[in-house]
Amino acid sequence: MQPLGVNRPIPVDGQFNLIGYSFGSMVAAQSALYYAGRGQGVDYLVLIGSPISEEILVEIEQNILIKNIVVVDLTAYGDPIHAGMSFFDLAEHAPLLGWQMVDSGSRGEGVGHFYYGIDGASGEARRLELANFLYVEGLR
Repeated sequence: MQPLGVNRPIPVDGQFNLIGYSFGSMVAAQSALYYAGRGQGVDYLVLIGSPISEEILVEIEQNILIKNIVVVDLTAYGDPIHAGMSFFDLAEHAPLLGWQMVDSGSRGEGVGHFYYGIDGASGEARRLELANFLYVEGLR
């Protein structure tokens, strides 16, 4: 198994941004806390469709070295997952997430939590819209 490389030095030019989708948002948040705990500033932490707990969300919001936090909840698209939810809420919605994953695959159109996670023209257009939104937010 290859290490993630979180012990590598951060480039000194440009922004240091961490972006995660779904479970990856939890990895991004933990990575932001890891780097901030070692004195490294994080310019942007982007959490998309994140099942992150309220406790971790508060911890990252209170860390002055994590400068900008962008939370992109997909609840408007039917995603039951949102930042600040409890583990019990996440477990309760597991069957719906399974259904959304199967439905997205059969439709060829991202549904709910999988709004951005489908291949094809629709998924590409949605991800471009997300990239443009993040650019407007200040990510470079």
